[in-house]
Amino acid sequence: MEAAEIKSELEEDGTEETNPNVQDEDPESTPISEDAGPKKLYDIQRIRQFGEVPLLIKRMEPQDSVVSYSGAVKVLEEILEFLRRHHIPRGAGIALRITQHTKASCLLILAVLNHNCHFFATDKMLLSQALHGQMCAAGVEYLLVSEHLGVGAMFFERLDSMLVFGEECKLFRIKHGSNDPPVQAKKPLPPNMCYTITTTGTTGSPKLVHVPYECIAPNILSLSQKLNVSMADIIYLGTPCTFDPFVVELFLALQNGSAVLFSHQSMKESPSRVLNALFPSNLAKPGITILQMTPSLFRQFGATAIRERILNSSSSLRVLLLGGEVFPSNAELVSWMDPRILLHKHICNIYGITEISCWALLHMVQSLKSQMPLGTPIDERTVLRIQCETDGDLEYGELFLGSATRRCYIPEIDDKSEELEDDASVCFRATGDMVHRLKDGTICYGERANDVVKRAGNRISLGLITRKVERCLPNGELATCLWLGDLQKLICCIRTLEPKTKVQQRAQTFDILSKLSNAEQPDRFVYLQHLPCNVHGKLDKELLLKECIPLAQPAQEILKSFLLDRLECMDVDDEKAAVKRQRLEDCDPCGYDLSFRQAGGTSFHAITICREIGLQMCIDDEQRHLFEMLLDENIPLRTVLRFLDTAKLVANNTKLKPVEQLSKKVTSCASSCGLVIKRIEQPVLNVQLQWKVNFDKCVDSPVTQYEGRYVCVGAHSKILRVLDPQTGTEQSTVKLPDRIECKATFLSEQLAMVGCYDGSLYGFNPLTGDILWNVEIGGMIKSQPLLSADGSRIVVCSYADDYNVYCLSAERQEVLWCLKIGEKPIFATPIELPREQSLIICTLDGSYARVTLTEGTVEWTQKLREPIFATPVLLDSKASIFLSAEVAGRVHACHVGNGKILATFSTEGNIFSSLVVKTPPTFMGHSFVVFGCIDQHVYCLRCTTGTGRVSVEFQLHWKVNVGAPVYATPTLLTVQPNGLFVWCSATNGQLHLMNFRNGETQWQGKLPGEVFSSACFIENLRKIYVGCRDNYLYCLGI
Repeated sequence: MEAAEIKSELEEDGTEETNPNVQDEDPESTPISEDAGPKKLYDIQRIRQFGEVPLLIKRMEPQDSVVSYSGAVKVLEEILEFLRRHHIPRGAGIALRITQHTKASCLLILAVLNHNCHFFATDKMLLSQALHGQMCAAGVEYLLVSEHLGVGAMFFERLDSMLVFGEECKLFRIKHGSNDPPVQAKKPLPPNMCYTITTTGTTGSPKLVHVPYECIAPNILSLSQKLNVSMADIIYLGTPCTFDPFVVELFLALQNGSAVLFSHQSMKESPSRVLNALFPSNLAKPGITILQMTPSLFRQFGATAIRERILNSSSSLRVLLLGGEVFPSNAELVSWMDPRILLHKHICNIYGITEISCWALLHMVQSLKSQMPLGTPIDERTVLRIQCETDGDLEYGELFLGSATRRCYIPEIDDKSEELEDDASVCFRATGDMVHRLKDGTICYGERANDVVKRAGNRISLGLITRKVERCLPNGELATCLWLGDLQKLICCIRTLEPKTKVQQRAQTFDILSKLSNAEQPDRFVYLQHLPCNVHGKLDKELLLKECIPLAQPAQEILKSFLLDRLECMDVDDEKAAVKRQRLEDCDPCGYDLSFRQAGGTSFHAITICREIGLQMCIDDEQRHLFEMLLDENIPLRTVLRFLDTAKLVANNTKLKPVEQLSKKVTSCASSCGLVIKRIEQPVLNVQLQWKVNFDKCVDSPVTQYEGRYVCVGAHSKILRVLDPQTGTEQSTVKLPDRIECKATFLSEQLAMVGCYDGSLYGFNPLTGDILWNVEIGGMIKSQPLLSADGSRIVVCSYADDYNVYCLSAERQEVLWCLKIGEKPIFATPIELPREQSLIICTLDGSYARVTLTEGTVEWTQKLREPIFATPVLLDSKASIFLSAEVAGRVHACHVGNGKILATFSTEGNIFSSLVVKTPPTFMGHSFVVFGCIDQHVYCLRCTTGTGRVSVEFQLHWKVNVGAPVYATPTLLTVQPNGLFVWCSATNGQLHLMNFRNGETQWQGKLPGEVFSSACFIENLRKIYVGCRDNYLYCLGI
């Protein structure tokens, strides 16, 4: 279709349709006609003309999956029939809830548009209640959900589902109630509505933007002409559907008969894999020709890969569009490419705001030496205005973008304004960006309007300081300045290409400070090797601030820590100081009113502190001054701390250390003299109470321990305690908003995590009890959070309606992926298959699935008839088999590769206990499975594995009646020299210690209350820890 056709279409389409908000037509009786006037770029009859030209390319190994335009049309017609069958009215809004771009998601969008509806792409992380509220505000009644995502039945009614390219797509209708938020729009939506989107909040608080076809289509037409887009192009569809540049990627392809390429790899997970997908080394696979990204996301490829693989004369890339953020500096561009590349490829600075959806200005880089302008309007309909003050030849002020025809409807703004009553007038939108207009009319970016802050009576520009800092940095290094308003601190974050020593950091920081005025000098310098991005690929300043706040006062903490731990000096106002011995407690002054020497410090101590803090200091005089202050008996410690607060410091970003793997202890009974066998009389075992701690309410949570140094458990009283395993002395207490039944997981000595009934996962410091972070999951968490074997990921399962599985980054607690397995909550903890980088997850509707740890892709699913409460477990003797237990009393051996059941053992009661597997060295080829049952027995099964048709077989080894149902998971414990035992707790409080070989009871006792808590055992202390419903945690010594 020619450009002139599109232009005439826009003029005619504007009068063709009535307000799409209210239409009484039956969609089934008004099928789309092939002769229904000018066609929009996504019209099914128009795209049908491209025939067998590829439209959708999913990059896969060993071969891509390709859908042609004609193939897409066939599936599109099926989806349209699906929508008509359910009487979806024309003009309705249909929300989309998708995890990532797929063949199905692209065709769902096209189906919505061809049904004369508009789409509303929602954030997949929104919980059902928030999604419901957002859809009500947007006036959207229907929801299409793809893949394994789900929504809560309280807010949405499921109408039907259909398979699109093998992917289940579910159709929901919103449920209305008396407390629904009102529709935000006070005026009718524009005719020819195309989509509704939410702004990212860059230009203020997030707002709903309703985009008509007349607003986005000129953008596509103009870009097609300026970039010479053709049927030969392959465009990377990598922008999330909640960020409007994705519409440009998809519509550019539809306008020109091009293809879009997508991959299940993500930049957040692995930039190198995305790079290989976009620019494959296999010459049989085509590379992309058009790439649109934010600069922050593009940088994650790394300068070397950019220079050698992307901006190389031999690469397939033809057009690079960088937008959404400040364009890279000339110095950075030089590190990315040879200037001669500009002769072969279009490197473009593209600029716009969601409020006029999508792009407005474009500049094609011609030189790497001149100042980089924002560019010129992409189409003649866009008008620029600068509200500025003239300063000589320079105009500086906030940029406004306007158009008389490209007008989105923003209820939050437009319903309060009368300016839009005249349809012929130009509607201007604020960008929030300060710009310079030079004498020749060139417009250059300055800074964000909200980046000017007041500091100690001076107005400072964070953008200006950032640019000054970057001039001091080597090529490729970046800086960003953050303002901590509460602390009145200016933080400078510097992204380095490689780690720097503290001496190098200090030297660079001193150089930077020498080039800044006093008001511009940062209080802290934080050196990082990674600047985080948000879901839209922009620099995530909120997350960066979160990381920097703990680093804002490191020097004071070093001194305080030294005073408390080494000198045992204390601040009398400190609540925790009561447990410390106060030096000179009867003297006046005391605490931080003491001088360093009065607190017990010596010149050696002062040297030690100065050496530790000194490398963070940028100025030698400040180091000397600190040393003198510490040795001056007339200077109190409070004054020293105030001085450290004003000193110029360098801070390092400390990253979470991966959890070290426990080395397996290997024992040998052979010696140089041969094997010696001695008969040892085994002593009689006796179990005695060592201590107990009151938790005020039931202790149902499983008990956990860390390296034999701490035990940790939560209770219904909302209290979690970390205790000394020897004495029961409290190390710390954490108070959460709701009850705790989840087992805690330790990531390190200073970080553990636990789920709560309030629907959040909490990270806390076991040493202090401080809550370090929390992540809202959306439903009760009873399943123990799983830390991956490499320490990089956290997987948490819950009772949430939306997603019952979340995967988080262990370092930043960012959500990496989430999904819904089955239709009900998850009680069991998932298990990891480290070699396969996969998880086995079991749910309360009987579903169990294997999911990839890296991307959250479901590899297979199976379903049992009854719920699964038991945590699955791998069979030690055969890593290709795992065991799961149905609540109905059936234990299944299943194949890791496909989940199919290989063998089953049935008990006479329900199973809520998890399974414990042991393969003793004296039983080669056999594994044993121990679990409790409601039929009042503890079972031990012998599992024999083989290579024949039946690869596993169950036999009852022993079962023991313990007199009451068993909900708690049995604990295996080794007591030398006696051997291996099974510890079991019954619901009536009965405790049993049984011989693992034959089930004979070696000891039994009883607690005063019911027991549902699973015990833990610390071998070297020979102590068992178990919670009870009499509100106590008990420590029993063997």
